Amino acid sequence: MDAMGVSLARQPRMRRVGRQPAEQAAKTLGARLRALRKSQKITLVELAKASGVDIATISRIETGKMTGTLESHIKLATALGAKITEVYSGIEEARVKDAVTLQPATKRADVYVHDAGKFSMAMLTTDILKKQLMPVLITIEPGGSTHKEEARVGTEKFLYVLEGQVEAKIGEATHLLKKGSSLYLDASIPHNLHNSGHSLAKCLSVTTPPVL
Repeated sequence: MDAMGVSLARQPRMRRVGRQPAEQAAKTLGARLRALRKSQKITLVELAKASGVDIATISRIETGKMTGTLESHIKLATALGAKITEVYSGIEEARVKDAVTLQPATKRADVYVHDAGKFSMAMLTTDILKKQLMPVLITIEPGGSTHKEEARVGTEKFLYVLEGQVEAKIGEATHLLKKGSSLYLDASIPHNLHNSGHSLAKCLSVTTPPVL
C-alpha cells in the first residue's frame, strides 16, 4: 500500500520523464521547418529533391517523431534558403518553458485527506507523472499516522520535518524526527509516519520516481 492507501501490486510501472523536454524540442523544430516550407509553398517531394533528405525523414521531423541530425537540418535549411538559426528559432524558449512548473501559493495543488482528517497530503506541483520528483506536504494530527507504504524497488524518499515531531517506522526500526530533522530512505522498505507529539506535525516528502 502507498501513503494514499492505494495498492501498488497492479499499478503500471511509472516511466521516468527526462525525455519530455527533448520531445518538446522535436515538436518545436518540426513545426518551425513545416512553417518555413509552407511559407514558400514547397511540397515535401520538392524539399526532399532539393535537399537530398529522404521524404519520410522530413515528414517524421515535421511531425515531431524524430529530430534528425545536424547534417539533415543544414541541408533542409539550405534548400529553404534559410539560416540554421532560423530553423532552431524558438527551441530553447520552448525547452525552458517546458522545464519549469510554477505553483503559486494562491493555487494550492490537490489535497488528499485520510482517516477522518488524521492526516492529509498536499501535492506541491502538478502533472506528477510527467516529473521525476514527487514533492508532497504531509500534515498529521496528534496521534495520527500515515498509511504504511511500500514502493517498488528503486524508489527513494527524502523527509524533512517542518513542524512538530514524528516517528518514522522503517522496516522494524523506529526513528524520532523533530523539527529540522531529515531522513533519506529506500522507499521499497515498508514505512510510515506517526505523530507522537501533542501538536500538529508537518513534513516535506520528496519521492523519486513519483508513485501514485
